[in-house]
Amino acid sequence: MRKGGGGEKLPGKLESQLTADIGPLAKVKEDLTQAGITQFGSGWCWLAVKDGKIVVMKTPNGENPLVHGAKPILGCDVWEHSYYIDYRNRRPDYLKAFFDHLVNWDYVAELYEAATK
Repeated sequence: MRKGGGGEKLPGKLESQLTADIGPLAKVKEDLTQAGITQFGSGWCWLAVKDGKIVVMKTPNGENPLVHGAKPILGCDVWEHSYYIDYRNRRPDYLKAFFDHLVNWDYVAELYEAATK
């Protein structure tokens, strides 16, 4: 995360791979948001690299993509403790704020590069 993060401008290689594997950024955000919203109870939503492709995942509790043979490149905590004070039970609003204003796409690109080596 970073202050002033999020936005629509992604590093070139990351953007082209996301578009090829999932779709345009709007779809990526939509899929990630849906993964976070539909994660029942405590858990996470993720962008991960599995078999050379970027995928959207969700995991319960403290589980992460590594246990499913994937390498995480972006994770968002959807446990209530991460958003309840600011957003109460409005998990979708929390996820929108996270993806629109906090994601450090440059760091996600670095993690993507490392995951594909």
